[in-house]
Amino acid sequence: MPNKTPAIISAVVTFILLLLVSAFASFMLLIALNGFSERAGSTSLVASLICQGVGVISAAILAWRLTVHFITKSNWSNIAAVLVSVLAGTLTGVGLSFITIIASILFAEQIR
Repeated sequence: MPNKTPAIISAVVTFILLLLVSAFASFMLLIALNGFSERAGSTSLVASLICQGVGVISAAILAWRLTVHFITKSNWSNIAAVLVSVLAGTLTGVGLSFITIIASILFAEQIR
């Protein structure tokens, strides 16, 4: 299968980029949860990390599948397919991370 290498590259690059984004988002969440109690803050932080983990894995799978689709069905070059797939997966993961941060803050507010 000649599409396996570009798909692996796009998934790994997306995964690494989203790990960096998730680390930054978790740090910002710690700052946002500064005034909450330890019980509410830690519960909200764990829920955020779980949701962000699911989002990172889903976005990496999306990048993998998009790369294969672009190469096989749309006859794109390997480089173009990888670049567009990484961009799409990263933007999806960043959007999910933002939603997770907002939901975690609201979750901590409900626990309070």
